[in-house]
Amino acid sequence: MKKLAIMLIAPMLMAAITSCESELDRLWENPNTYTPSSDDICPGLFTHMQKTRFFQLDYGEWYWMFGNGGIPVMIQVTGGMEPAATGKSYKEVYEGALLNNYAAIDYPDATRCPGRSTNGNDRNRFGWFYTDLNSYSLIRDEVANMEGQGKDDNQLYFELATVLKNVVALQTVDLFNKIPYKNAFRGSEGIFFAPYDDPKEIYEAVLDEYARIAKELPGIAGKMSATAKATFAKQDIFFGGDVGKWVKYINAQILRSAVRASDGGIAASKYLTADVLNNLPDEDYLFKSRQVCPQTWGAGNGGGEMFFRGLSDRFWRITVPDNIMERMKIDQSSRVYNPNVDDPRLPVIAMGFVRSDDATSPQPEYYGVSGNWNRNLAVMMGTHPTEKGPTIDTLGNRTRRINIYPQIDSIGVFIDDINSAAGGGPNEYVQGTPWSFYNPMTYICVDDYHFKIESRAEVELFLAEVALKGLAPVQGDAKTHLENAVNASIDFWYAMNSLANGTLASKLNPYSELAKKILQPAKPVNSAAYAAAVAGKLTGSVEDDMEIIMQQKYIHLNLIGVYELFAELRRTRHPKIEPISLTWTKTGVALSNAKMHIERVKYPDSERTNNAAEYAKVESDDNWTTPVFWSTKSATSYFLPQALKAD
Repeated sequence: MKKLAIMLIAPMLMAAITSCESELDRLWENPNTYTPSSDDICPGLFTHMQKTRFFQLDYGEWYWMFGNGGIPVMIQVTGGMEPAATGKSYKEVYEGALLNNYAAIDYPDATRCPGRSTNGNDRNRFGWFYTDLNSYSLIRDEVANMEGQGKDDNQLYFELATVLKNVVALQTVDLFNKIPYKNAFRGSEGIFFAPYDDPKEIYEAVLDEYARIAKELPGIAGKMSATAKATFAKQDIFFGGDVGKWVKYINAQILRSAVRASDGGIAASKYLTADVLNNLPDEDYLFKSRQVCPQTWGAGNGGGEMFFRGLSDRFWRITVPDNIMERMKIDQSSRVYNPNVDDPRLPVIAMGFVRSDDATSPQPEYYGVSGNWNRNLAVMMGTHPTEKGPTIDTLGNRTRRINIYPQIDSIGVFIDDINSAAGGGPNEYVQGTPWSFYNPMTYICVDDYHFKIESRAEVELFLAEVALKGLAPVQGDAKTHLENAVNASIDFWYAMNSLANGTLASKLNPYSELAKKILQPAKPVNSAAYAAAVAGKLTGSVEDDMEIIMQQKYIHLNLIGVYELFAELRRTRHPKIEPISLTWTKTGVALSNAKMHIERVKYPDSERTNNAAEYAKVESDDNWTTPVFWSTKSATSYFLPQALKAD
């Protein structure tokens, strides 16, 4: 059995496990020259599972995700603006951006949404569940053939591999609804074409497993030998062998999954027991990447192959939409950040802009991208009646607002990806990007990137919903948990913004004190008061309060949680997003929102060929509009009555 397992995992692990703290991890870099002992197989496979794309995120996936028609744009987590393009008018460029980013699911054909391709990365997540999590089945089969102390030393890996597999299983259900689950990962038994299971039953099975494992895990860990415990501490790159944190993490998954499934007819109270609710994460769980992030302004360095490079190479696509901006920029009297009123997270989530003609007393301004593209176009072209852009023409008038530096476009350079030397450095960015982009110092140019495993804010937001809806007895009311969530989110994002960036200053474009002030601001002193003010908006009306709770979830997760937000938007229909509007120049026809959202993602086309018999049983559901089992609001609009900036 061991030799068979080694043959199976050798091609999968050739390049999967890179430099690390432990000797064991180093040996697993090249299984062709390393024959592991029985005690080494499960630890190596477990570490590999922790490093799959579902936790670290992948460059290629996110490069395209932030491109044409990806989920971040579709659910209005990004605004999707475009730089100028050679040979095209500004109007043509911006209309093209709208076509690429917000096209209805049947325009021009249904295969284009989301991802704009027949097999976009969103659809590929179906297959990735089974291929990237294959280590689960190898660990299962190894442990099944062990006995005595060897089994005691490795049982923990199987239980935690089950947890990781189940986390991704429910992510896959959330995208596709019915998936093969009960008979999946059975290739060693000759089962290669599994039937699609009922999604509600999958959720129930996973919740039952979560509850069992959380209860049994400490006892299982207690049976491990001292040597095995030491190995686990090295191989567990999430929690360093801390079983207590694993239990809290599992409990957080029970909370998330039980709340979501409650809208699909599963009783949340069955799973949200006192043992779960009283033992949840009390800190942010972050996984420090072992790969130093090489993304820095103007170096043209590339590399990385992870999430942050996707942001870097598509930087001009990650403008902050009004769907988020207008819910942080509370003081609407001006676009200047007001620390006494506005959301304290605004400066670390969004990048401020300073007018080059106002450098004597620079005050960062923040401009979101509206869902009203007629308005965006007017602002960009300088024809909006009240809001002119910051570009200075020869007569001294502010005219167009375009992503260009200096603000006289005839001599400027375009703001493009972060690595491009032509795009300028941090000083140019804070003086040349009047559409607010996500803050690069928080998301991209960080030496040691930290990936979120679980955050306190998410836990508190789910607890707020539990309290609001009375799903289970919980300590504290919805206001208390919402206030806790906002405070935790503020702490989270300032911590992310303050991560070390020693590389940047030594590169081609060191940043000035002004840029540093804008890109790495000090935490405002009014943070707690702001959290209390948000919580004070709750009235006890479920739908009204869910709008506020979900607004906070949108602000907190933004770029790092688009799949989670995609699920929550479909489940709750909150927060309301902006209607997308544009009158096409070529046709004179106004774009309609009628078919600009989806309920699920279609299966990859390979399922029709590779699993034809079982696919035929679910083919009638394989469309963009059949709701996931927990989505009971398919008749409820996603959209606000009008754009947040209606003029």
